[in-house]
Amino acid sequence: MSTDHNETAAPPSRHGLVLTVLSAIFVVVAGLLVYGLRTGALEPDLRFLTVSFLFLMGISQAGVVFCAMLRLVKAEWGKPYYRLAQMSTMAFFPFAIAGFLVIYFYARHELFYWLNPTPDAHLSAWLDDDWLLWRNLIGMLAFYLISALYVAKGLAPDLAEARGRFSRWLAARAATDHRQLEGDLYLLSPIVILAFVVCNTLLSWDFGMMLIPHWHSTVFPIHFWFGNLFAGSAALIAFPALVGVSNAPGARFNTDHIRYLGMLVTAFTLMWLYFYWAQFFVTWFGNLPHETGALWRQMYGHYAPLYWIMMTGCFFLPFAAFIFARVKRSLLLMVIVCLAINLGIWLNKYLMVVPAYAPDHAPFSNWLDVTLAVGLLAGFLATLLWLASRFPMYADWELALEPIPRT
Repeated sequence: MSTDHNETAAPPSRHGLVLTVLSAIFVVVAGLLVYGLRTGALEPDLRFLTVSFLFLMGISQAGVVFCAMLRLVKAEWGKPYYRLAQMSTMAFFPFAIAGFLVIYFYARHELFYWLNPTPDAHLSAWLDDDWLLWRNLIGMLAFYLISALYVAKGLAPDLAEARGRFSRWLAARAATDHRQLEGDLYLLSPIVILAFVVCNTLLSWDFGMMLIPHWHSTVFPIHFWFGNLFAGSAALIAFPALVGVSNAPGARFNTDHIRYLGMLVTAFTLMWLYFYWAQFFVTWFGNLPHETGALWRQMYGHYAPLYWIMMTGCFFLPFAAFIFARVKRSLLLMVIVCLAINLGIWLNKYLMVVPAYAPDHAPFSNWLDVTLAVGLLAGFLATLLWLASRFPMYADWELALEPIPRT
């Protein structure tokens, strides 16, 4: 590798220690998972793990979609974020498939009431065990395979001097005409976005809307996948600091990039609020009590504190903070605000899944379930750090391209 790649790809030694600790946590928790499944200690309480699974998969999938969106609108300022955003998507790929299979085989009858109908119930083909499995697996695999092609095409030109059999194989197939490669990625971007929308629509129906009997909302899937994009874009402000490239020699991130990304997240803050409330407008004005129950259960009573923390993290705090230009120029302040956004979206997933089954569930009541969620996070972050140490963290070929003048 060239000097630039070594500076920007390999994390500092302290990050090597963090990688070791995170990997150890994941291995220990994976052992607990095997123990729990063998002894029955985890069945059927996997609610906390399910919430964290949906949250982490959502913000990681948003990485490659972020790149696709910015390529389509030709936002030159976003180029330094491309590689890191794409790596965050690929880092969760194995956990997405494995996590869904664990939830399906060990918690589906607890989570999905419609899989246990009364003998006289009329069932459509959609409410079938096997179809639940295959539609979500096919949706996730389609998204991740298209994303892998998208990432590989953009990564290949920067691997000319990389070591490793896979890196050399990929570099040998790199496009020599970088302007043509830029055009190919531009054309592939809408397909990536479409795969993301289809995959997350299926997940939103099964893990969200269908948990409430007789609730039908055409806006809910948009709220679900847009919330993932909102949190994932915010997480990109913290990821460079996590993998050690925000202040490393040769870093391409500066206050202008933070400000531009902050402006994008500001717009997402307002749009998230609109999509969140849009799903309830019809039921509110129509006074449909069997549908408004899902909202009232969140806003009042046992879950009210979590609901208002969610609203504070997703809207009140970022809206108030982003009014001030000083906030969008400060990495520390932006990281704090964006962590609050991610906490809010995690609570949004929690309130989406848990109250439908437990009117008084406490988030930290099952230590093994919480430990599994921590282990999933540790595994994802460890994989992201490993990818950051393995591959160049900047698309140098793309950064070197001159912007095409607008006509």
